[in-house]
Amino acid sequence: MAMKLALGSDHRGYRLKEAVKASLAGGAWEVTDLGTCSGDAVDYPGVALVVAEGVACGKYDRGLLFCGTGIGMTMAANKVPGVRAAGCHDVESARASRAHNDANVLALGSLEPEAGQAVVAAWLEEPFAGGRHARRKDQIAAIDAKYRVAPDTGWDLADIRSGAEELIRGLLAVARLRPGQILVLGCSTSEIRGEHIGSSSDPALAAAVLGGALAALDGSGVYLAVQCCEHLNRSLVVPEAAVEQYGLTPVWVLPVPGAGGATAAAAMAAFDRPVVVEAVAAHAGLDIGDTIIGMHLRPVAVPVRLSRRNLGQAHVTLARTRPRLVGGQRAVYAPEQMERKLGGTRFLEGAGKTCE
Repeated sequence: MAMKLALGSDHRGYRLKEAVKASLAGGAWEVTDLGTCSGDAVDYPGVALVVAEGVACGKYDRGLLFCGTGIGMTMAANKVPGVRAAGCHDVESARASRAHNDANVLALGSLEPEAGQAVVAAWLEEPFAGGRHARRKDQIAAIDAKYRVAPDTGWDLADIRSGAEELIRGLLAVARLRPGQILVLGCSTSEIRGEHIGSSSDPALAAAVLGGALAALDGSGVYLAVQCCEHLNRSLVVPEAAVEQYGLTPVWVLPVPGAGGATAAAAMAAFDRPVVVEAVAAHAGLDIGDTIIGMHLRPVAVPVRLSRRNLGQAHVTLARTRPRLVGGQRAVYAPEQMERKLGGTRFLEGAGKTCE
């Protein structure tokens, strides 16, 4: 299986990014270009965040970032837990960053295309040496873990991730979702921090929540739909396959913290071929922080009660859905009642099952 490589640049790194992308075409790496898509001015931190989060969550094996000097991209990417970004300007430093530090993100300044391509080629080819360097890598990881706490909350990101995973697994057990069905997630990272919804989005908390949700859903075949905030009319980020299966209506917007929400922005980085859609009719849902996901649940919504009632300082609400019960006093809803009515005759195969 091809290794996955994410590319990102600002306007000053755009020319080198395009040259490197062309040089990698048809090679051993599966390349994804996350922007920018022109030489128009753009702020580099947002690009660095998308690439770094994609590497940190495992969507991409490594990342390449390009800006004027490589310094800004390096600083921004290294704010994401689990990222080891190295700013390099020559082949020797690029090889050392891989062999000695196991760098998973490379940041380059605006070198001439030929020189930049040589640095990238050396970095991609060089393996991690291990040995004494593995011990030092572990020491870096220990520092990372020591400070991997959401600012001003005291909530450990590992606890937030495991809590989100626990909630989703509990919901799956009760709702009995099948492959191809949809679970909607609404999450206010501000509420997790104990702040008013929409006041202090936290990308690190968002990545932790999303990582836990995706871990719980791994192998289930259930689609995760991540709700944006009210500023984007509570549109949702979904995998492209869900759009095709359910005929969902796409909208054109790119969610970011403050206009869409940190969790939706994290989903854009983590999903394979994400699409923002107007609405879904989900089969179950998890609401972290009272974000109001009801408009995206199928009727009839049924509350699900689990032992965990909070994530961080955010209140959580869970729901499954069932079909409407139609009929009156003589209506039959349970398969065993139907068999009794028919005098023991077996009813049609499939009767009584929940429809998608």
